[in-house]
Order: sequence, then structure tokens, then C-alpha cells
Amino acid sequence: MRTEKDSERMCAKGRKLAVTYIDTPERRALDLAEAGLHEVPVLGFSRYRHAVTPVGTHRHAGCLEIGLCQRGALTLLNNGQEHRIMPGDLYLNKPSDIHCISASPKGTIVYWLLIREPQRGQPFLRLKSREAQDIWSRLNRLPCHVIAKTDAVKQAFAHLFKYHEQPASPYRTVGLNTACVSLLMGVIDASSHKATITHSRLIDHVVESLREKPERKVSLDDLAREAGMSPSLFISRFKQLTGLPPYHFQLACRLEKAKRLLAETDMPITQLALDLGFCASQHFSGHFKRAFGLTPSAWRKRAAARRGGGFRS
Repeated sequence: MRTEKDSERMCAKGRKLAVTYIDTPERRALDLAEAGLHEVPVLGFSRYRHAVTPVGTHRHAGCLEIGLCQRGALTLLNNGQEHRIMPGDLYLNKPSDIHCISASPKGTIVYWLLIREPQRGQPFLRLKSREAQDIWSRLNRLPCHVIAKTDAVKQAFAHLFKYHEQPASPYRTVGLNTACVSLLMGVIDASSHKATITHSRLIDHVVESLREKPERKVSLDDLAREAGMSPSLFISRFKQLTGLPPYHFQLACRLEKAKRLLAETDMPITQLALDLGFCASQHFSGHFKRAFGLTPSAWRKRAAARRGGGFRS
């Protein structure tokens, strides 16, 4: 496995990363430098068949990390701020960002890559120096979490993997280079054009109400009625907007609220589970561990250790 200190050092020096390259159905970490694309030391794909132990906070000096959540949900910690990365969302960790993926539940699928910072006087994706610097500058102005229509980015990732599978040839190298440029442009364009979804305003208040009071018991028909839509249309539009069906979105909101209550109060876990709408503490604990890789009690202990014990008033 890649050691983060090594990856940071090697990125900064522009040499080959200290990484264990692997190619399995569950995890792919491919060296595109060997395929002629020296700007991309790692192209990755991860399918989490079970919750994994998070890697500690780190940074990739000299490299930008771009990730696309395809399924499930990730919890990104970036410069001390926590972000919930939902399906279709992008995340970017810039060279100076201290970050980690603090939770990657079972079933999550992610595409990601590291791309080196362009150096003046050195080739970068066959672009002119001013073009390369402009793209890099635009990428570094983006937030670490981008919620937008990311179909073009997904397609570019697919093309990178497709061309990697082909035999070595000048055509393969051109294909990889073109796909990488398309990916970077897609990320920049996605950030400037938020997803425009029909009926989104009608669903916004439903989404906000679920975030504010995820514990409330409400049926699909009730939610569709609030949005003024048929249940089938509501499900389709809701999933476009949030990346999840209504039930799973409400469950994710309940679990996020549970994290806050576990960290900030000494409420008994059974009572907390019932107050959040779970039928039993065992039901709650199972969902919580699948989402965050820790039981509720273990999460509470870790939160207490981080703040030195005690609860906030």
C-alpha cells in the first residue's frame, strides 16, 4: 500500500510515486506514467466491499487529487472541515490540503486520480505553458466539494481506463492524453454550471426539512404531496437532486445527526436511536457501523478522546 509520506515526497520531486500498483476487481491503482502519461502517476478505482480503516490525514505535495463518488457516500475531512460526498459529487484535494477519507461505507464506489502540478518549461498534457497554468489555476480555485452534473467527468474516467487497456501505441498515448484533458475541463465546467434539474425548487424544501428533522416519520406519499408531484416523478427528481432515493437520504441524514449527538451529548444510545426514528438500538447500530466503520459507542469514545473528554454544554 502507498505510504502517504512517501507519496507526498515523491510528488514534490516529480518522480515515480512510492505506491503499490494493483489491478483487481475491487481496487485499481494504475501507473499512467508507464503508459506515456507522466502527468498522472496514479489512476484509481475503489469498490469498498466492506468498511475499511481510514488512512490518517495527509497531503499530496505537488499533486492534485480528483475523485468522483459513483455509489454510496464518503466522508471527506479537508483542512478540518467535514464534507459528505454523495453519488455524483466530486472532491478535490489540492497539494497543500491536509485531508483524509474518514468514512467509506460498504458498497461505495469511487474513481480518483493524482495529477502532477505543471512545471514551467516542462511539457504538461501537450498543452502550451500558458494553457497548462490557466487550467491548473482554475482547478486550484475550486472548492474541495463540487455538487453538479458530472456525466462528462465520469465519461472521461471511463475513457482513461479504456485506453489504458489497449496495447501500447502512439494512438493509446494520444487517447490517454485527450481523456485527461477532457476530465480536467469537465471538472472545471461542472463547477461553473450547477446541475439544473426540473422541479428542484419544489423538492428543495423537502430536502431541507429532512435535513433539519430527519427523525420525523413521513411516508413517500407525504413527501411527494409536499413537493406537489406524483410519487414516481418525485422519486426520480429527488434522486437526481440528492443522488439517493428519499428513504436512503433520510437514513443518511439520521446517521449524520446521530454523529453530532454522540459527540456533543451523553444521551443513552438506545434513547438516541429511538428519538431518531430507529425501531431499536441494534437496528441503529448496524446502519451506523456500515456507514462509518465504527459502532456508535466507539464513535463516541473517539470523539471524546479528540476533545479531551467531557461534553459540550
